[in-house]
Amino acid sequence: MSLSPPPPPPLTPAAASLSAALQARTEKTTVPRSTLVEAFATALPGLASSEHARSALATLLQELADHHLLNLPTSKDRWDAGRPPLPEQVRLPTAAPATPRVPRSPVSWRPELDWAYTARLTATQTEDLLACNRWFRDTSSHPDRRTPIPLRERSHEIFRDEKRLDALTSSALFAPGRLTLDQLATYRQPPPLAHHRVSDGDTLLVVENSDTYATLQDLLTKQPDRTRFVAFGAGRSFEASVNRVRELPNIRRILYYGDLDADGLAIPARASLTALQHGLPPIEPATGLYRLLLGHTPTPSVPIADDRAQTLAAWLPTSLAAQAQRLLIAGQRLAQEATNRNQLSSDSSWRA
Repeated sequence: MSLSPPPPPPLTPAAASLSAALQARTEKTTVPRSTLVEAFATALPGLASSEHARSALATLLQELADHHLLNLPTSKDRWDAGRPPLPEQVRLPTAAPATPRVPRSPVSWRPELDWAYTARLTATQTEDLLACNRWFRDTSSHPDRRTPIPLRERSHEIFRDEKRLDALTSSALFAPGRLTLDQLATYRQPPPLAHHRVSDGDTLLVVENSDTYATLQDLLTKQPDRTRFVAFGAGRSFEASVNRVRELPNIRRILYYGDLDADGLAIPARASLTALQHGLPPIEPATGLYRLLLGHTPTPSVPIADDRAQTLAAWLPTSLAAQAQRLLIAGQRLAQEATNRNQLSSDSSWRA
């Protein structure tokens, strides 16, 4: 039976911002690195000027590639020698020719959409903006209707499609200087983060899967060390629920333990970008647990290309990254459940 990768998770807000900035910045299909860096600095100035800039850009480009919003080079000589590597250029997919839309009369855009008068819009983009235009018009005299509500609720109100805004936030309509979620009086509602307090320490340990979460919660309740909370990441949900960490008091460090496969490494790397944007500590690997996990026999998975494997493994400490990278390239994975309760109870090396 052949193995195929699962569909990618929803686009993170940071990746959506970069995608929109790229689409607004160029009409060419080939985008050089200089344009990538300029778009990154425009869309995410805080991340672009931080010490995590290189890993952040590499993570975001891979996320956009996973969503088929750009194509990364396949030749090794099109990547630099940094860690993680960055491409010399990327290619944006060629858009299908838009069917021209001839309105019955010129559109009178609301003040919030003044930029639309000079923008080059496809027929679909025009229809989406017209829906927003009607919402701006109908709510202009009703401030109560502009009270902020969650994104999917607002999306349903405007488009009668609760997922439409999710798609649009990565499009050119949300490029810098155009539409914003604040204008539409909406926000992304992060999912809950299940957690259990184990001590008065300053560290949060997030665990990807439920059984390992239960094991570590029990073991750390008995001997917590510096761990204050153990949280259930629930797989890909943590990319959004990381925002909930702001509700937990006195957390100075966030550690993560997940599977050693493409998803298991992409999740904390992407969540870390969201954490940094919201003034939280970066998401760090729980090194002792990963070191223990790498001592187990891997199982078959989908082979990962060299450049992507290097980007994914770069989230781990140097001492473990090369071993994890070889694992991914070889088409193997390690499930965190391999470090079971019996091993974690008898081998305390992971606590360090």
